[in-house]
Amino acid sequence: MDDTIEARFVAETELLGLELLPGQKETLLAAYTALREMVELVGADYPFETEPAHVFMPVPSGGDRR
Repeated sequence: MDDTIEARFVAETELLGLELLPGQKETLLAAYTALREMVELVGADYPFETEPAHVFMPVPSGGDRR
């Protein structure tokens, strides 16, 4: 995987299974880029590369994720 912000955005969008509507990619990519740049500039109390929250969400017993 390329280590560019756009490549990370595409990979994370696919990982989450998001289907973006026309025009959403540009808007969300701009917001994602701004967030990445702010974290790089200011820092964070946690590593930005931690697992996304959806990885740790339990599946309700007897239920489907949908």
